[in-house]
Amino acid sequence: MQQDIQLINQVFEIGQKIEQEQLAAKFERNFNKIYTLFEEEGLHCINPLGEKYSESRTDCEASIVGAGGRNMKITKVIKPIVYRQQQGQMVLIQKGIVIVE
Repeated sequence: MQQDIQLINQVFEIGQKIEQEQLAAKFERNFNKIYTLFEEEGLHCINPLGEKYSESRTDCEASIVGAGGRNMKITKVIKPIVYRQQQGQMVLIQKGIVIVE
């Protein structure tokens, strides 16, 4: 299972680098296929970029930039949130590592 998480993190990081180079459209189909393969194995990757953040959120570990407040948003994702489907339930196996502003 640890190798699965490492693989997901590497694919996610490659995807982010491709987005920074504005090449994401060229590789979208390939990344969709990879993430579909993960899902077929019971792994669900969530990119929480742009979502609201509160300190009660338990699926992310956040570094807060600036003053904390009520309207914080996730502005950068270093590692995605990963769940594994086990016995009909989604179990958190990796918290997302995020930057919040």
